[in-house]
Amino acid sequence: MAWTAHWRGWSVAIIDRGEANTASRVAAGLVTPITGSRAAASWRWDEFFPTANAFYLRVQKATNSTLWGVESALRVFRSPAERQLYQRKWFDLGPALGPSSIDAELDSEVKRIGLKSPHGICRFSPAARLQTVDYLDVSRRYFEQLGVFFEHDLQCEREIVFGRGNAEFLVEIPALGLAGKKVVFCQGIAARENRFFDELPLHPARGDILTIESPQVHCDRVFHHDAWAVPTARHRFLVGATYDRTPFQASEPVCEDKSNRFRTELMSRWESMVEGKFVSGEHTVLEQRWAVRPASYDRHPLIGPNDSNPNVFCLNGLGSKGTLMAPRLAEMLIEAMEGTAIDPSLLWSRRK
Repeated sequence: MAWTAHWRGWSVAIIDRGEANTASRVAAGLVTPITGSRAAASWRWDEFFPTANAFYLRVQKATNSTLWGVESALRVFRSPAERQLYQRKWFDLGPALGPSSIDAELDSEVKRIGLKSPHGICRFSPAARLQTVDYLDVSRRYFEQLGVFFEHDLQCEREIVFGRGNAEFLVEIPALGLAGKKVVFCQGIAARENRFFDELPLHPARGDILTIESPQVHCDRVFHHDAWAVPTARHRFLVGATYDRTPFQASEPVCEDKSNRFRTELMSRWESMVEGKFVSGEHTVLEQRWAVRPASYDRHPLIGPNDSNPNVFCLNGLGSKGTLMAPRLAEMLIEAMEGTAIDPSLLWSRRK
């Protein structure tokens, strides 16, 4: 939202709590055109991907950084049935099935050392990855240099004032000396404690990922099988992710129990994809991280204005597709502030 408004010439300020462990910081930043066991194209791919690609390339240029990479990814088939499904949907039916911008190729000739692939591999493109932590850090530094980034735990009930003082400014935060016309909440699950959007139909979903070292696995690109795996360094991979939508409990015993369970689950998935065993010392877990995604009840985004205050907006509910969808959704929200109607399928209040 901040980048999009900034590029439009708007004055913008960012208020952030500065948390070290958030869904965006744990996320692998994957952008995948074909997802899941149904071999389906990502929702509205031809709308979201071009905007995301242009957006991240522009941020890279503005921050003199390397954050975004576009290349093909692999689907390692888990069974003959899955291979047949991909064959039917992406090759027998061809372009009639989905976006013509997605290219798929069966049984890539590129040798993949260390992967179990008795049923074959499909390579699809374009796929991409955003270095999410680096993206957040360089964005923060950029806006700090402009003097418009504030690390502050905003208390919405007490610190936001509406309609006071100069009529041009409809929203004020006196504690930070800020005044403006609009406020946008991009809070993830924290929105449940925000009186403006406590009705958001969020279904939080915990996700765990592991960093695994496997000296015998040499695959140099993202691959999907019983999980996804992202090469991050020589013989090191991010592996994920779990998707737990049971009621979130922050108590230590519950979290520790879930962490152990999900660690075991991801280790088992990794062993199903590659040669070797943990018990033989052929793989090593270096780190486990988790956070809670702001998923929606139907896994589609939740954006739009507050029912009673049209100067207050939200951008939320992106779940596991935030890297892909956020740039275009930010554009839509900016356009809504300028008078364009929001697609009803994206409005946060659509379930009411």
